[in-house]
Order: sequence, then structure tokens, then C-alpha cells
Amino acid sequence: MPCRQRTEAQWSLESRLSIENHLSKKSQTALTPQSPITYSRYRWTVISIWLFSSVSSFMVLNTLGILLPAISAELSLSPSQQGLLGSASHWGNIALAIPLSWATSRLSPKLLTAATITLATFCLFLQAWAPVFSVLLIGRLLFGVANIAQQPARALLTRQWFPPKEVIFVNGLSNVFFGLVVGGGLVLAPVILSMVGGDWRTTLQIFGFYFAGITILWLILGKTRTNEADQGVVGPQGWAVIKGALGHRDLWIGGMGFAGATASFGAFLAFYPTLMLEEYDISLQISGGILALGVIVGGIGGLAIAWAASTTGREGNFLQALGILMIVTNIGMITTGSLPFLFVVSFLNGVAWAFFPILVTVPFHLPGIRPRELAVAFSFTMMSTSVGTSLGPLFTGFLQEGFDSLKVALFIISFSSVSLIIAGSTLRFRSQRTND
Repeated sequence: MPCRQRTEAQWSLESRLSIENHLSKKSQTALTPQSPITYSRYRWTVISIWLFSSVSSFMVLNTLGILLPAISAELSLSPSQQGLLGSASHWGNIALAIPLSWATSRLSPKLLTAATITLATFCLFLQAWAPVFSVLLIGRLLFGVANIAQQPARALLTRQWFPPKEVIFVNGLSNVFFGLVVGGGLVLAPVILSMVGGDWRTTLQIFGFYFAGITILWLILGKTRTNEADQGVVGPQGWAVIKGALGHRDLWIGGMGFAGATASFGAFLAFYPTLMLEEYDISLQISGGILALGVIVGGIGGLAIAWAASTTGREGNFLQALGILMIVTNIGMITTGSLPFLFVVSFLNGVAWAFFPILVTVPFHLPGIRPRELAVAFSFTMMSTSVGTSLGPLFTGFLQEGFDSLKVALFIISFSSVSLIIAGSTLRFRSQRTND
């Protein structure tokens, strides 16, 4: 009996020591610094192809103004119908951005991107075939749905492949791609239109084959990875994802800034070539070149200015200055037919577009944001651009009918960029850096 008691006592002591030793090791492991997360150089290939595919969608959306005179002549469109056509691609964005981002945030970014580019390709061929205005309108709307459905993939890919300190550079790179591709599209669209004898349908078919090529490129080179920092992180589910994403004050302020600035941008892209042709007898090729210059300068300059704003900690001041510059240059672009002046003003207008990478970075730095919430928050930001880009042409079309002057309509819509000044005054960029 005593022997048995001694054995049990020994077992108890050994068990206690074993448990304590285990807990000690666990504690030491918890205190041991984790190995730094490594990021492959291939991340630049992945994000470059993705950005190229995304901005190509915007290129198609933003070249409507070049095709609009030919479309209007064939289908006998009124100014309000032209405005509806310019905004249609953004309606789906506005209505479906949040539910689509919530649903697709579970999917592989590679699969999501491939599916959305394929849908965009189909929509381009649908528009090229459209026998009546209503079919063309549906094609534009579905193209917009494909565009917004693709955006959660960008947020997820950026989080997977890049450290937080490089997010501002990635968004600046997005601006560069936007400037080069969209600007190139504004230059090439009238050239292509002229080469096919003014046939807007053939032009859209060419865009369709272009998108088919992008789809193949992404399927070959696109990849996803698992970010070690997100391994084991249990994120919210269901409605909590949307609630967690949209519960941030700065997200709404940034969205408001985007909506106002893109309202004037959308209006000018849709109606500026028509104004130049009718008011100053400036060809579509030249007016397209004027618009392209601003877009290209904004893309390249946006990278440098956004980086300067971030490193100096004066993002708000930069946004205020860029908002003022955008209003002044928008007005300058409609007041004269002097080509040297217009190219100078367009250049300065492009500089104002450096606001884009500053504002688009806001979702990535929201305190405590998790992967699925980030996908929803980023889609909300891009939805805000659709709100502005859709309302801009729509309001301009109605203003033109009300004042019987396209110039007056564009003058009024130019002041919508005051939203950048408001955003620059109220966003808490300092707290974002602190959280980083």
C-alpha cells in the first residue's frame, strides 16, 4: 500500500513537472519573435498584369466620348440618352458593389479575375452587335458589373503579395497604368475609328478581342498566395463582414471625395469631344489627345506626388491643393479653342489627378481591417468612383437640355471636385500612419 501511494505521488509530481515544462516552452515560443514575412519578386508580375486588365476596363469605359458621335448618329440618341449611356456602366457598380464584394471575397483572386474579364469580353461583343439603344444600354450595364466584381481581387492580391509599406506605391503604380492605358486608348480610339471608316461596332469588336487576349495572359501568369500574417486569423462572417467594413468614418469621407472628383471626370470624358467639335471645330483626334495628355500626366505624376504626400505626412494639404487645381483647370478646358492653351491646361489637370492614389489607399489603413472586410471596403471605394462617374454625364445631359448649352453644363459640373477639398480637411491621415 505505501509503495502504491509512493508511486502515485511520484506520478503526480512527474505529471505536474511535465505540464509546467510544456507551459514554459509554450510561453517561450510565444515570446520568440516570428520570422519576417518574405515577399517574392513575382508580386510585381502578378499585380502588373492585374492592373493592366483592370485599367483596360476603364479604358473602354472612358473612350465612349470618342465613339458617342457615331453611335448617336446611327441610333438617333437624344442628349439625355447620351448621358444615360455614359452612366449605364456604373449603375451595376453602385447597386452590386457591396453584395458582390461580400460574396466574391471568399473566392480565389485568380479565379475571380478570369471570370470577370471573360464576362467583360462577352459584353463588348454584345454592345458591338446591339441593334437598338436598349441592348447597347444593357451591354454597358453588364460591363460595369464585370468591372466592379473584379475589384475585390485587387484588394486581396495586394494584401497577399505586398507589405503595408508598399501599398501606397502599388496604388501609385495603378495610377501609372491608368494613365498609360486609358490615355493610350483615348489617342488610339479615334485612330481605330478612322481606320474602320467610322464604324463604332467594329471598334468595339477590336476591344473585345483585346480583352480575350488579356484573359489568356492572366490565366497563364496570374497567381495567388497565402499571406503568413493572415494565417490562422478568424475573420467575421455574414453581415458582420459588411458592418465591419463600412463602420469606418474615413471610408465614407474618402468615398465622398472620389464621387465629387469623378463626376466632373466622367462628364468631360463623355461630352468634351462633342463640345470641342461643335463649339471650336476641333477634331475628335485632337480632343482625344487633349484628354489623353491629362490622363497620362495624372498617371505618371500621381505616383510621385502621392509618395511625396505620404512621406511628408501632408496628405490632407495635398488633397486640398489638388481639388482647387482640378476645378480651375476643368473650367479652363472649356473656355477657349486655343490648342497651346488647352494642352497646357490639360497637363495641369492631369497633375490634379494625383489625388487618386492618396484616396484609394485609405481602405488599406483602416484600423483593425481584416481580409474580407478589406475586400468590401475597397469595393465601396471603387463604387464611389462609379457614383461620381455615372452622375456626372447624367447631370450634364440634363443641364445641357435645361440651359441649352453644353458649355454651361460642363462649367457647372466642374465644381463637383470641391469634394477633394472637403476630404483633405477631414480625413485622419495621421491616425492611419499611427495604426500602421
